[in-house]
Amino acid sequence: MTTSSLVAMVLLAGCDKLGAYNHWQAGDIKPDVVGLSYGPDARQVLDLYLPVQSMQPAPLLVWFYGGSWDSGDRAKYAFVARRFTELGYAVAIPDYRLVPDVRFPAFIEDGASALAVMKDYAGQNPVQIKDVPFLLAGHSAGAYNAVHMVADPGYLETVGLDARDVAGIIGLSGPYDFYPYDVAATQNAFGDTPARKSQPVKMDLAHMPPLLLITGTRDHTVLPRNSRRLAELAPEAELVEVPDTGHAGTLIALGFYLTTDDAVLGPVKQFLRDTLPTTVLSASN
Repeated sequence: MTTSSLVAMVLLAGCDKLGAYNHWQAGDIKPDVVGLSYGPDARQVLDLYLPVQSMQPAPLLVWFYGGSWDSGDRAKYAFVARRFTELGYAVAIPDYRLVPDVRFPAFIEDGASALAVMKDYAGQNPVQIKDVPFLLAGHSAGAYNAVHMVADPGYLETVGLDARDVAGIIGLSGPYDFYPYDVAATQNAFGDTPARKSQPVKMDLAHMPPLLLITGTRDHTVLPRNSRRLAELAPEAELVEVPDTGHAGTLIALGFYLTTDDAVLGPVKQFLRDTLPTTVLSASN
């Protein structure tokens, strides 16, 4: 077992452990904008982190966290914001409505609404954020949210956006091909939703932007076949399978101490460099 897999198993056993891990990895980073609203519900808010002023205006990356669609807290992903702001990106991390208060497609609709608000914010704050296509990224259920809201064009169209507003998507350990709903998390979140409405692999993906799909070969929570199948069907997708890595390992690979894994971070940096580079990435090898 690798160091990062061992740390993942120990530190990410529950949400409280994630909070401790985030505190350890994020350091003193704080959001520049806290609780920006994108809807009337208490969970329809996001935090925005900006890179240092010399890197502004910056392209925007929107991060969607996982949690089986029934848990999650944007404040516990400051370590993700730290990673990407150091690469020169502005980072928005939205909360979204959760099961059992809502079911599919509410959390997808929330993601699209958050993007629309950030599009407006970029237009109103051009010294902070570049008004260019966004990058989307996420882990587990968050990776699904990011992919699905673009795979089914109706979600973006409803808020006045389309796939051209998304430069690329990074999906870490995401579920994209999980019908029938055979575990409690998917049963509770999707109910009797037909596969053609819920599964990205059942949709016409011709309009999709470039995808980077990273999965661990030891992921027994979201099986690697999900990423493999989506990579086969999407018009432009890179599949990375990380040996001896479990479900949480692809997430904590973004950390800074002990858990950094270049098998994940290397492809992420290259994908960013290829799709929407910053001055930091353009200057690096």
